[in-house]
Amino acid sequence: MFNKFFKKLFNRIEIHTIRTKLIISFLIIGLLPILLSGLLSFNIYRGAINDRISDYSQEMVNRMERDLEDYVSEIETFLSREQDFYINQFIKLTQANDFRNNRKYAFRIWEDFNNLKQMKPGLEDIAITFQDGRRISSYGTFSIDIKEFKNRMYSNLSGDIFFTPPYSNYLQKEVITIVSSYYPEIAEENVLISADIDLDVLANLTDFNLGEKSYFLIADQNGDIVYHPDQEKIGKRSLLYSDGFPNRKVNLNGEQYILTSTFSKSTGWYIISMASADEVEAELNYITDITVYLTLVVLLIIILLTVYLSYSLSKPIQKLQELTHRASENDLSVKIDISGNDEIAELGQSFNKMIRRINKLMEQNVREQKLLRKLEMESLDNQIKPHFIYNTLDLIIGLLENKDFDRATHMVEALGKFFRLSLSHGKEMVLIRNEIKHVKNYLFIQQFRHGEEYEYIIDIEDFEIMEKHIPKLILQPIVENAIYHGLLPAEKNGLVIVKGYRENKNIYFKIADNGVGIPAAKVREINKILTGELKTDDQKKYFGLRNVDQRLKLMYGGSSGLTVESIEGEKTTVIIRIDQRGGK
Repeated sequence: MFNKFFKKLFNRIEIHTIRTKLIISFLIIGLLPILLSGLLSFNIYRGAINDRISDYSQEMVNRMERDLEDYVSEIETFLSREQDFYINQFIKLTQANDFRNNRKYAFRIWEDFNNLKQMKPGLEDIAITFQDGRRISSYGTFSIDIKEFKNRMYSNLSGDIFFTPPYSNYLQKEVITIVSSYYPEIAEENVLISADIDLDVLANLTDFNLGEKSYFLIADQNGDIVYHPDQEKIGKRSLLYSDGFPNRKVNLNGEQYILTSTFSKSTGWYIISMASADEVEAELNYITDITVYLTLVVLLIIILLTVYLSYSLSKPIQKLQELTHRASENDLSVKIDISGNDEIAELGQSFNKMIRRINKLMEQNVREQKLLRKLEMESLDNQIKPHFIYNTLDLIIGLLENKDFDRATHMVEALGKFFRLSLSHGKEMVLIRNEIKHVKNYLFIQQFRHGEEYEYIIDIEDFEIMEKHIPKLILQPIVENAIYHGLLPAEKNGLVIVKGYRENKNIYFKIADNGVGIPAAKVREINKILTGELKTDDQKKYFGLRNVDQRLKLMYGGSSGLTVESIEGEKTTVIIRIDQRGGK
């Protein structure tokens, strides 16, 4: 029946090409139902728009509640401490009036709090407060008015965590404070552990754009505003409070709003959405109209282009698809032959280039992987020097036999940190901050061994680079060369300087010593070997320098690596360049 209908229709309007018949058939059979269903769906969607606004607002406040509770839960984790050793020792020594030794534990507490503060964005301070007002925080040790501090606190529903309203901290920054009790075994009264949270955290949690007139706010159980985009309203009673904040439509300053809220049990706060009904509806209507019209236009364009191009493109595309499938089955010997100068022909040529490039890259990758594995094994073999271990352990044994326990302890701590950073949990890439610590521990041990024969200076100009990753054991082998080949042979007091800085897109390190220096001919030989201009069959020759240089070039490209500068009898400087643009 349909066949006869279409045949009669095509004969009447004298259309004889298959392409034209397909276009008309698709428009009648496919496009017409799509347009009808689209218009019907659009009218239904318009009727449900108010429900969608409420659902969206509720979804947003629920998401904010989850984000807020997750953030507070992480802060509570920082504050929950079961018999902290440093805190207990500080209290014990304070009760014994041993103020000389308790300073060490106060420093440990400060150090611990300061490290925790760095781990969490928005965490302004962590502090422990004693009942007499003494406080140790990440800012230092001082006293506060304990009564005033407690008066600001109010509890959540469970009563085990306390909060304060927003106030200005020591740095005149608006914060709220989360407080938890800590009960040490050796003290009769509990102490308070608190965390100051930047009020901007709440601003970020509510950073959802509903429109110019819509906004979010946070209030406590009494209706007092904890956060509001208008900072003058923070701390004041909300006009919307009515035994809570039930979902409803409200009129505020002549504007209709849809109020949607949720209550966070862990904080005792209401998260409230104030959505301007007219604004949100207008925006959704605009988006809906644009979406419908664009869909129709795009659909029409796709249909026309598909029908027009299907005949001319189907055959070469099918051929390309077959060869691509063979290539995906690891047959990289395929080659497509499509004549012409159009895009499909260019695509075929690009496919052939891609296959050739893949083959070359696979061969290059095999070579690089073999070299990388070799360098890794050499690097691991070079990480721990047996004579360094034996000499250091002999020195520790000597200190113990002389009952110099403090110095022996410092040596053992430094040696432990040195090897822990050397192993770095098996990771090849480490933070520059940890690489610097590793060098400091190494220099401390060597200076301890060799007495006053040399000093060292570490100067990092740009502290942002400390959080960048580099291959491990880049600096220590160079510093070791500076000591053993530069300073120790010299008959004078030595100095090692490690300097790090950033210039353009490159990170530079300079390791300089004022030792015996290197003859000019030898410096030229070293630099030629490092740049590849000169080959050497002796794999042990300049091993440390070559190992570091080759690892940097493999990781960051040929623009990275080492350069040696020296004046014989005066000084030697090794420059390490890391081009971050070439990193893998």
